[in-house]
Amino acid sequence: MPPNLFHVPSAPQVQSIRVLCMVSYKALAILSSRPCLAAVRRTRFKCADWYTNVLLRSDRDQYRSYMRMRWTTFAYVLYMLCAHAADVSTSRRGTTQIRIDIQLSVALFRFGHYGNGSRVQFVAVLFDVSSGTVVRSTERVLKGRKRLAPSVIRWPNTERRAQQAEWAGSSYGFNNCTGATDGTNFPLAYQPALHPWSYYDRKGRYSLTGVITRDWDGYLIIVVQGCTGAAPVAFEQTLSNWHRYPQMYLSDGQYLLGDKGMKYSAWVIGPFVKPECTT
Repeated sequence: MPPNLFHVPSAPQVQSIRVLCMVSYKALAILSSRPCLAAVRRTRFKCADWYTNVLLRSDRDQYRSYMRMRWTTFAYVLYMLCAHAADVSTSRRGTTQIRIDIQLSVALFRFGHYGNGSRVQFVAVLFDVSSGTVVRSTERVLKGRKRLAPSVIRWPNTERRAQQAEWAGSSYGFNNCTGATDGTNFPLAYQPALHPWSYYDRKGRYSLTGVITRDWDGYLIIVVQGCTGAAPVAFEQTLSNWHRYPQMYLSDGQYLLGDKGMKYSAWVIGPFVKPECTT
């Protein structure tokens, strides 16, 4: 080390080294005090026994309140995911993640709750997993269910529609009615950054709009989605294939029951509203 490190003629080499150590120590002290560099690991206390001792041992009503479905339905969905979409439950590197039943339970628990009950941190503590695992499990289950959707949500054929129409006429008096359709909103957790006013629905929430059609057995036969919450249901109805091409989806005289917000036509009828309903 040169003796005139700080360009001080009278400073010896030992004193220069001492000054350099003091400057280095001061610089490290300043850097370590910055919030971006202060790595303080917080301890998170988790309930590791909730899934095993509470959820799996709950009765029928309690299980439905948690998962929004019966245990038999959960077992069927789990079987379908394992049989046809097991690859989505693994990471990109092919490493094994947590069990598929836990991933499905995490996703269904979030789907069945709103607000604080669906927060990532709350679900992570409840299932004894990390926050990243909650997010990734939800994404994997969505990918798996999207892959299964075409084989599960199917429009009934001519024979099936005729059976549904005959049953509706003999049971409720709606002759030639094959099912019902209505619009719904899917609330968003956060306000969108781009054009948030277009997502603001009539209930004061940021959401997406969808039109769901079901048969008399309660099965979904078609789902139309993609519009923002501000779009009326009647507009999204016009985007569905059964509305644009009714001759291909409905036989002569067949129709669907709709709500008062739907677009009425020869294939969709709705209830009378006041004062017409009193006449």
